[in-house]
Amino acid sequence: MATTTTRPEKEEEERQNEDEKGGAKTSAIINARAEEEEDLFSSSSVGTLLLGKNKAEARETIERWRGTANGGRKGGNPTSEKSFQNGEILYENYADLGFSVEFLRESVDCVHLYNETKTDFVPFRGGGKGGKMPSLPFGIDFEEDTAKDVVGKLGEPTSKGGTGVQIFIVYEMLGIKISFNALDWENAGASIHSMAVWKASD
Repeated sequence: MATTTTRPEKEEEERQNEDEKGGAKTSAIINARAEEEEDLFSSSSVGTLLLGKNKAEARETIERWRGTANGGRKGGNPTSEKSFQNGEILYENYADLGFSVEFLRESVDCVHLYNETKTDFVPFRGGGKGGKMPSLPFGIDFEEDTAKDVVGKLGEPTSKGGTGVQIFIVYEMLGIKISFNALDWENAGASIHSMAVWKASD
């Protein structure tokens, strides 16, 4: 004997189907927005996203950044912070992301990104290769580039130094300083230790 569906049952079934379609559509929109956000981070350099922002703006950006990098972990608060010159200069450290933010009079003046430092900071990994973090500027690759590679990409630096301590090069016109894991310039294959990024002067 065939069973028949009453009108109320049919209406309820149709309502459930519509709810499921609506839920699927909402999920698709949320996923699309998440992908757009990840694309924004991976295609933008860290300097573009943070330099010049005030503390609240920077933390809001870092909260979204941290969420994409750490599987949804939220919060834009630093893992530690230090202040200098009576609070005029403030460093907010994000050891779990591999960088620190330097504030000068309440706005981001410089971003310090770490690679192989033997500290609590994890190596910064951004952009490219499926990364979900902002990229390093000017095509620099922490994992692959050596001192020789960097000069090959960017040309001769404005200045260099650190012999006997830790060698570094500065490109004032680009607003970056790159330090290497070496004590002298004979080691052209030295890996990158860290990079500082600031707004280049006009």
